[in-house]
Amino acid sequence: MLSKMSQSSDPEIRAFHHRYIDLGETRLAVRDAVQDAIRDSPRVLINTISGRLVDKSEQVSASEPLPVFNKLISSMTTDIDRARIQQDVTEYYRYAMFSHKWDDNEPLFEKVKDIAVYDLEASPTNNKLRMFCKIVRDAGLHWAWSDTCCINKADHFVLQEALVSMFKWYQGAAETLVLLRGVRSPSRRGDLVKSIWNSRVWTFQEYHASKVVRFYNEDWTLYMNLDIPNHKESPEILSEMEEATGISAQALMALQPGLDDIREKLCLASTRETTFLEDEAYSLLGIFSLSLPVVYGEGDQALGRLLSQLVTSSGDTSILAWTGKSGRFNSCLPARISVFSQPLTSYIPRAVTETEIETIATRLRNASLSLNSITRSERVFRAKTTVLGTVEIRTEEDLSRFKSLYLVHPWVDFLLDRQPVGSILETLPEESTDDQSSTIGELPSLPGPSTTPLAAPRSRTRTAQFASRFGLSFGRQTATRPRDGDGASLRPPSSLSQTDKQTRALSYRRVATEKAITVQVEEITPAVLNKLIEDVSVQDLL
Repeated sequence: MLSKMSQSSDPEIRAFHHRYIDLGETRLAVRDAVQDAIRDSPRVLINTISGRLVDKSEQVSASEPLPVFNKLISSMTTDIDRARIQQDVTEYYRYAMFSHKWDDNEPLFEKVKDIAVYDLEASPTNNKLRMFCKIVRDAGLHWAWSDTCCINKADHFVLQEALVSMFKWYQGAAETLVLLRGVRSPSRRGDLVKSIWNSRVWTFQEYHASKVVRFYNEDWTLYMNLDIPNHKESPEILSEMEEATGISAQALMALQPGLDDIREKLCLASTRETTFLEDEAYSLLGIFSLSLPVVYGEGDQALGRLLSQLVTSSGDTSILAWTGKSGRFNSCLPARISVFSQPLTSYIPRAVTETEIETIATRLRNASLSLNSITRSERVFRAKTTVLGTVEIRTEEDLSRFKSLYLVHPWVDFLLDRQPVGSILETLPEESTDDQSSTIGELPSLPGPSTTPLAAPRSRTRTAQFASRFGLSFGRQTATRPRDGDGASLRPPSSLSQTDKQTRALSYRRVATEKAITVQVEEITPAVLNKLIEDVSVQDLL
């Protein structure tokens, strides 16, 4: 019609034509709005009307013939209302997410890609997916996502994208439906806390990221008959989540994605279970806003890589304060996330006067705090020290085979200026060992006096503050040894460069302990302080 008007021989008709817009321009505006609406949504969604899996290209092409968009386009004849287009398109592409505990024989991508969800044969897991889609459809949403069938796990790129982006997908959902397996109607207060859903590490992310959540019993009736739009606003639900997580609802809601509150986030995940060991790390990528290569089969090295990047990116060395078994990635880092369920010991130093600082700075000696006279009782080693008396260390390692041990305190942020520790964990090489009782890693190297002038004001102040801590009872001290003490972990000296030899001489390895090592000395007096300074070497980390 507009084309004929533009070709008319009548000047008035041709002029009248310019009052109207070409429908092609409106269609282009709609396509642009569709692209914006689905940019941050999952790669594959379930169309709740047809029950079919649809990727993003199909979502775009499927929108063009829809009556809702044709009506939108035809209603704009003289002006393109882009705000209305964006609003209507965004509303149409809202989607719901599913949060649940996986069962055996879940319908996977390979099974569902060629069949509608509603046509799946009857089974407990197929019925679960079907009911999820029906409830989402009845709520007026056209799209739904389930981690069972919407991720092609055979495609490594797709799997990597999903694990990294999942937190963002839950954040962007119109709502998240939670199925509480094992919770039957009529449900009562306390059932949510005891549900297996609340014990899984992935569901912690899913609940925290979602803005709107609805809980359902296993028969798909609303939990405790709470017929309200958002269960995250229910006092009953908030109370149960406080009980389940151990922190207040206000503090839980205040946690944001990123590198803040790292210890709190690790603690929240520490009591939760995973089917695959690697998911202890991968399930936390979203809440820390990190991206790591996904390598199923690497075991506890996944957690090591995550924690290493956290220390490197944030400088938060409280991550190093733990007791338990070391992981394979680095001896400074644990094998399991469960170690972060332990309370973090407070390291509050007593005040140090300027006079004490000067005294300490002038009396420092080069000797390390060496443990000797190790005796063993089952898995408890008692080491007699020259200054601190007897120290008990509980560990799986046979400490009696080491020539010397050292007590170190590597995670005091304000003493270490944070940055050196992150850099060390990022760059230190790792070497394998045949010793199966422990795993090899490295602590930050300790430079000699010639490389770190202890007379420098900053170093002198930090040294004094550190030494003053021996007047307090402090936990989570780590027993370490020079790597030279374990020949199995070293290459032959002839194969080492001069730099490698220097690194080897300075490299230390953490000996993991099963519980915090706590030492206590008498009240600091000038005589005791002098003795501590004579026997303790405190130096900057590389």
